[in-house]
Amino acid sequence: MSDFTADQAAVVRIERAEEGRWDLTIVSDSGVPMGHGVHLFDRTQDDGVDELTAAAAFVGGYGFRFDGDAVQQDGPDAFWAPLFRG
Repeated sequence: MSDFTADQAAVVRIERAEEGRWDLTIVSDSGVPMGHGVHLFDRTQDDGVDELTAAAAFVGGYGFRFDGDAVQQDGPDAFWAPLFRG
């Protein structure tokens, strides 16, 4: 599924692209986007951690995981977390 090594995957980036949509991106240690996904949701059902659950499932598909306690805010609607081999 992935065309990069575990050593190259550095972080997952979670950004609100528009109302009801989060963009999920695996970014390499050199800053290159290596995988992209989208999480669509009904804003009436947004519980504040829904995007983290979606991001965990997304990176899991590439064989990675991240620690929810390590998620850092990077602007009002952007977050990132370091990745570990799943």
